Amino acid sequence: GACLAFIRKGVHMGFIIDETPYAGGKESERVFCVRANNPSPMTYTGTNTWVHAEAASPECIVIDPAPAGEHVQNVLNACIEQGLRVGAVVCTHMHADHTEGAEELSDISGARVYAPFDGTLLPGEFCSIENGPALRVVPLPGHSSDSVGLVYPADRSMFTGDVVFKHGPTVVYYPDGNLGDYMASLDVLERIVKEEGIRVFYPGHGYPITDPLQAIEATRQHRLERLQQIKDALAAGVARDADALVDAVYVDIDPALREAALRSVQAQLVYLDEE
Repeated sequence: GACLAFIRKGVHMGFIIDETPYAGGKESERVFCVRANNPSPMTYTGTNTWVHAEAASPECIVIDPAPAGEHVQNVLNACIEQGLRVGAVVCTHMHADHTEGAEELSDISGARVYAPFDGTLLPGEFCSIENGPALRVVPLPGHSSDSVGLVYPADRSMFTGDVVFKHGPTVVYYPDGNLGDYMASLDVLERIVKEEGIRVFYPGHGYPITDPLQAIEATRQHRLERLQQIKDALAAGVARDADALVDAVYVDIDPALREAALRSVQAQLVYLDEE
């Protein structure tokens, strides 16, 4: 899961709080979103399943189909309405809220599943469908060890999974996630945006990000502020213990989000040790 809401009271001013939930729909001539009805503290308003096709091809790529069951059928129906058949299924990382429907969608459609965690989605060029979108797979570890982004140069866009959001930070999911890796991935994202003129991120949850550099910087600043809060708490005598630090830093936390906060603090302690 992404866990997008647990720092709401401490959200950096650069994040944009949504007045209405993202509903999905058509975002460009080549991209539309079927938003899953699985809202939770860990999935925000629901998982974004992205459907990506070129005008010249009757086949599409489906990115992050989850959860299983009704949502998979909704994705298939949306593809049929657009005159598309599923030619490939792609997962941006291993978390269940991005992978759970992949096998089911593959079984129904006959399309192959490509994922970074099983070696079927490797860094570099990815073009799995004849006349289909030409994407580039970029490793973006940190939220999870296997997280990737998918650059779509023809549209100056990028599918970013759970790496960055418009409305708030993601979780660095310790022990699989690593904060040092995550900070480096933000630098990679920034370089890609600047060098390739990327104008929009399509994230795993919430609205598309139409100011990628602003979202990256808000995320970076939030991380640095949280690290400073942890340092200050330790200097003030708070025990070097995740539970104690969550109590000191994550004030008034929703109990449903405590586990995610603990993982985040553990990732921060590892980062401070490495520093």
